[in-house]
Amino acid sequence: MTMPKWPHVLAGALRLNRWLHSLLLLVWLAADGCGAGSIGVDYGRWDGSARMAAGSALRVRWSKLLVPEYGGAFVPVERAGAALDPMHGRVYVGSTRAKLLAFEPDGRLLYEYAADSGIEVEPTLDEQRNELYVVTASGRLHGLRAHDGSVRFTVELGAPVTQPSLLSEDALYVVTDADGVFALSRSDGSVLWRYQRDPRAGLKVSGHAGLLSSGQRIVTGFSDGSIVALDKGDGHAVWIVDTTLDFADPSQSEQGFVDIDTTPVQIGDTIYAASYLAGFYGLAAQDGAVKFRAAELTGVTSIAADERAVILVSAERGVICYDVPTFAPRWGRRAGMRGAPNQARVQDHTVYVTETRGALLALALSDGREVGRIQTEHGFTAQPTLRDGRGFILGNAGVLYAFDY
Repeated sequence: MTMPKWPHVLAGALRLNRWLHSLLLLVWLAADGCGAGSIGVDYGRWDGSARMAAGSALRVRWSKLLVPEYGGAFVPVERAGAALDPMHGRVYVGSTRAKLLAFEPDGRLLYEYAADSGIEVEPTLDEQRNELYVVTASGRLHGLRAHDGSVRFTVELGAPVTQPSLLSEDALYVVTDADGVFALSRSDGSVLWRYQRDPRAGLKVSGHAGLLSSGQRIVTGFSDGSIVALDKGDGHAVWIVDTTLDFADPSQSEQGFVDIDTTPVQIGDTIYAASYLAGFYGLAAQDGAVKFRAAELTGVTSIAADERAVILVSAERGVICYDVPTFAPRWGRRAGMRGAPNQARVQDHTVYVTETRGALLALALSDGREVGRIQTEHGFTAQPTLRDGRGFILGNAGVLYAFDY
């Protein structure tokens, strides 16, 4: 592995002992406005300047190192998104450090909450009711008071959670990586109902599909290849689509990787979901009837959409934008990406895509041209959080970036 070249201001610090080196590093980061993920990287190769951000669409305001600096080759994968509270001017984010941190918009730390294990998912926030819900990698849900992090209740879910939860007036809906969906009371955390799929034998793709709110139903995918719509009131399955029935060779379903790992999206009365091996589906929201299936679109890892476009992300094909409802390709981007694209989100006519070993990219929804990037040396696994022109994203090196878009 080629080690990055350190900035000139830190050259002498390499000869000092570890604690002094860390102290000088943090001082340099604060002064320069960069994070651990940017050390020694020549961002000028992207736009002719020394900035970590290039293009007009993304402007970094500040960054914070949230985890201890790692001196070896290992860099943790950070999956947690941030929860924003514009009403009270707060941002909440967790990390593999097993702490939830609350910041003011300018980056000043308000408080930190010590969890039982690492946090790999965006907290769920209701700013009106001062409620904050944090789920850890061990499967424990922490119900907190958002203003100070004090505990209201905790609940054991029995499996890790890596997808954001959903809120209704009286319930919190959570999906676990072990194919369980819970409806929990917001008042005390008691279980209102639970839906469980039996895991299928064979290899599985890492991660799990998230939850889509579709009227009075919740739609998600499972590792056995099924897409299920659940009634929000009692959790019964309104409809189930078994994508493994579409394999030309039935033995494929026994070999593994039949997962539905992408969070479904909805445009009008059509729900779009992807099976890792069975392809891309358009389903009727009312009854799950298959409107179309693109069997060739396998290996999809993320779906994003607006009213007239669907964006698919895969390591093999890169990022592809399709028109809706014709599903004709609008544009694609594959060349020049560092690592693999792994998350996509559409906001204000812009597609935001993360690279596993590179940048957060801002691409024009109309034609796919790059309009901005935040470049790092370790890439992003978490999805950006975007709201009212302000954004946050946690990089794999544990640096939280606050930016305008």
